[in-house]
Amino acid sequence: MKVLGSVAKTAYYYKNIQGICPDWKLQYRLKCRSTEYELTNWLRESPIKRYKPIAIVAKEQLLGTGQNSRPWFSPKGGIWLSAAYPIFSSEFSSETFSLSFAIKLCEMLKMESIKVDLKWPNDIFFDSKKLIGFLPRVITRGKETIYVRIGLGMNCLNKTPLEGIALSEILNTKNICQYSWTAKILKTIHESVDCNDRKENIIKNANKYLTKKHLPRGYNSNDWAIKDVDSNGNLRIYNETQEKIITRF
Repeated sequence: MKVLGSVAKTAYYYKNIQGICPDWKLQYRLKCRSTEYELTNWLRESPIKRYKPIAIVAKEQLLGTGQNSRPWFSPKGGIWLSAAYPIFSSEFSSETFSLSFAIKLCEMLKMESIKVDLKWPNDIFFDSKKLIGFLPRVITRGKETIYVRIGLGMNCLNKTPLEGIALSEILNTKNICQYSWTAKILKTIHESVDCNDRKENIIKNANKYLTKKHLPRGYNSNDWAIKDVDSNGNLRIYNETQEKIITRF
């Protein structure tokens, strides 16, 4: 089968793995300021609709930002993606969504025999180096969750900072299809939404994948240690005299 264009290539791989997942409306950019900026403009022009998730993927981001507005290194060779997935429900659990997505990313990589850990709340590590980072947002109206947004960066074939690692380094090959991996990520977003109501299972699996080697920024390993993820999705840390709860937001 002849498949042309970035959108068509991703759609082709997604169709082969999607199962009962919904179809995505996709856009690709060769280069952009940031996929989050592009997604915001898209949603402004065309509001999210039920059962119609959308995503923008860039070959390269010029001004990508991560948590706390830190620069997000986004050169060619990585997967830089922003997605919006419609929810339209008052039953959606916003406090565990970040964890449900992190778990599904870990499971996605485990299926490829890649053992990774969750650095709470939104980084996926391989051997103490970041492979994937993501930023989730839950958009509400009153008590109803309208949609969720995810900005994601995954190192594939790109050069990384010292604290990062690329998929090509892990697998020791340059023969990596970014379109196939993008399709897997889209499926993972759907799965994380689908399992969102299983809070007890989410917390259990979050602790299964949780790395205790890396404290959140601002905490020193000489003074604090990680205990676990609590029943509300928060991180519990402790020292000799006290326990502290760190919230996601």
